[in-house]
Amino acid sequence: MNTIQKNDNDNLVILVDYHNNKSLNKYGVACHWWNSETTSLHCHNFYEFFIVTSGEALHKINGECRELHKGTLQLIQPKDSHKIVSSQAKKCTHINISVTPEKLEKICNALDLSIDEFIGNAQATTNLSVSELEYFVKIAERISLLNFNSDEKFRVLICEMIVEAVCILYKNKISSDLDCPKWFTEVLNKIHSPKYSGCSANDVYLLAGFCPPVVIEQFKKHTGKTVVEYLKSIKMNKACELLKDTDTPIIEISNILGYASLSHFNRIFKEYLGTTPVSYRKSKK
Repeated sequence: MNTIQKNDNDNLVILVDYHNNKSLNKYGVACHWWNSETTSLHCHNFYEFFIVTSGEALHKINGECRELHKGTLQLIQPKDSHKIVSSQAKKCTHINISVTPEKLEKICNALDLSIDEFIGNAQATTNLSVSELEYFVKIAERISLLNFNSDEKFRVLICEMIVEAVCILYKNKISSDLDCPKWFTEVLNKIHSPKYSGCSANDVYLLAGFCPPVVIEQFKKHTGKTVVEYLKSIKMNKACELLKDTDTPIIEISNILGYASLSHFNRIFKEYLGTTPVSYRKSKK
């Protein structure tokens, strides 16, 4: 893709123009996999949804650094300047879905939203569940098998992913109250990161800096779950990822997720997913 450059606060930022992209220029949408270790600092005149499918990375966006990990869905707007730096130990791979402002406006209108309403009421980033991530991966894999000249299928599949991403980001923001405390958002971001994979409810109370009843009340208000229930959903989603995508021994997965014994982990996993970790891994392999 051809680019031009501009200076922004003494930082060199590459402006990526969708008119120079064959798919964006022709269809208004594009999709590809990205697995390079880093990107240059850039912005673009189109919207971009990216979904991390493996690895970890640091995402520098508008001067702030955030952690990316598997299952992160991020919306980048035309005004944003950003770059991704992958971890050398865990190279980051993500699905990159691009859409022109005109095309996104049409998609939003089809959902009975204005584009301003979507942007103003959508999360910029969220953590996908295992099933949500699998959905995007399967569609992206189908797109990879298509010839670019398969116009209709190519466009429809990409638009399908954009619709799903719009709905997830919009729904997740609407489902949480607008008066959500900053400390609560910070706690959620931390416990979704790999660093806190094995944290307990007591760890969450310490991270929050409030007494348990206050933290529990906020979790019920903003997520509909108790702290224990919310942690269980995160851990089971992470367990599914490790069972499906790695050969990590099950007892090690149990330890990573903070379970005191393998039998306890097996029981919780079966209660949550209706099958044992061994059976789940076999079905996915």
